[in-house]
Amino acid sequence: MDHKINITIEDAKGVKEFSFHKRVKHFALYSAVSVIVLLIISVVVVFQLTKELGNIEAKKSMLEAQNILLETTIVNKEHELTQLDERLVQIEELIGMEVQEDAPLSERVDVAQLTSKQRSFIFEILPNGSPIEYHGITSRFGYRTHPITGRREHHNGSDMKAKNFTEVYATANGVVEYAGYHRKSGFGRLVILNNSYGFRTYFAHLGKIKVKHGQVVQKGDLIALSGNSGRSNGPHLHYEIRFMHRAVNPFWFIKWTMNNYEEIFKKEKHIPWEPLLALISGWIENEYEPESIDSNVTTANRDANLTKS
Repeated sequence: MDHKINITIEDAKGVKEFSFHKRVKHFALYSAVSVIVLLIISVVVVFQLTKELGNIEAKKSMLEAQNILLETTIVNKEHELTQLDERLVQIEELIGMEVQEDAPLSERVDVAQLTSKQRSFIFEILPNGSPIEYHGITSRFGYRTHPITGRREHHNGSDMKAKNFTEVYATANGVVEYAGYHRKSGFGRLVILNNSYGFRTYFAHLGKIKVKHGQVVQKGDLIALSGNSGRSNGPHLHYEIRFMHRAVNPFWFIKWTMNNYEEIFKKEKHIPWEPLLALISGWIENEYEPESIDSNVTTANRDANLTKS
């Protein structure tokens, strides 16, 4: 069997004959195919590397953009924390807390900055807002000349403008401690609500009473209609707030809302706000129900307080 390949070349100089083994042909063919495959693989690899390089550049650009955004966010957060710290100092000063700037911010916030849920709870159990549709105050809290007796004495409440039989509403949750006509104090028809944590609200010179002694009422419940009963020189509502039997200026409580939540801590200094708010906050965090505090006052003590008003 012939395994050789003969190649004959004829030109002007004559005839030349070359002889090759067939294996050389196979080797050349395989080499050519291998080169072509290598070229194809090289092209594919170069393409993939180019594509990957493009992805890396894109990721690099994205990371640089994210880094810039992160740096901006960090700067903004640092600014917000600075503002929060300043705001927290103001709140701590308002409610009489000792400012401890070295303490962890989270602990200070837990004590001073109540959550919206806690604030809502506070606005249910502590007197706030107007007991009637607000049209102004005719006689403010403080010393005045009494319009009936003509003597200079302390006025323990705010006389609010109201026509006869204007609806009067509870300004906080509570229990009706007194509902009736009280001659000794000159309040006429009177409702006293025993609210939580030492607070009481007084509604005097009423035209009609809508609640009974011992009745539980919620903030916003109708409790009476205004009038001109007792020692009064015209239709109005006498509204008092007392904390541990001491009268406080009801004006700041009438104006107390979520929008100016911290204002009352600055205006009303006769109430120990820090321990009071901490106590209320503790009740909420432990999922306890608030109890009406100091509800066992005797009738004699209550009448004595009324006589002083």
